[in-house]
Amino acid sequence: MSHPKYQGSGTQAFLKKSLTSFSDVTWHCLDEEYPDQIIDVEKEKKLLQTHDRIIFQFPMYWYSAPASLKKWEDEVLTRSFTYANEIGALKGKQLGIVTSLGYPAKEFQAGRAEGFSISEIMIPYRALAHRAGMQFMSPLIIDQFAYMTETQKAKLLINYQEYITAPYPFDFTVQQKWISTQLNKLAANISPKQEVTLRLIIEQLEQNQDDLDSLKWQVKLMRQEEEN
Repeated sequence: MSHPKYQGSGTQAFLKKSLTSFSDVTWHCLDEEYPDQIIDVEKEKKLLQTHDRIIFQFPMYWYSAPASLKKWEDEVLTRSFTYANEIGALKGKQLGIVTSLGYPAKEFQAGRAEGFSISEIMIPYRALAHRAGMQFMSPLIIDQFAYMTETQKAKLLINYQEYITAPYPFDFTVQQKWISTQLNKLAANISPKQEVTLRLIIEQLEQNQDDLDSLKWQVKLMRQEEEN
């Protein structure tokens, strides 16, 4: 995570707190780790090598990341270490982007105030993933966190946890299984009355998954019959 004012960021505090129950996730704030901006390059390379999913998380500053992440990229992602056709230390890993906007997301498109889409602005990171042999994940965009309602924040919490921990790509089947797993974990820490309601929700999700699997099988059979 890169944020020059991370200590006063409500967005980053919210996101960090949402991951406290995930023991296999490493929260790594560059500005906190290196207040003097002297990066331990070998330490950072080892950290990258021990994780399968790398997330660049930052507030968007002038259509890019803050200075600490740019400096980190320049010093850590050396050609020999990063390029897939050389050492290729990141080959096969996933690269995700979580970026927060201070300006409405709807303005990031042709004909609006910003003139360019988020997808276009993210091209340098897509290029990095391509050169490193990584799988690029569609960015998670946080649209003006300070103006979000409690309902919107609750939705963001789920979307963020899923983005960080669920298998990618996030198709319907993956999402159903991931949500069911998280609800089962939650059931261990709530009152008996709440657990009854939660179990009903889990059963409904699992039934929906069974129905979906059955539908997929029927469609597959129909296609086979058409081909024959």
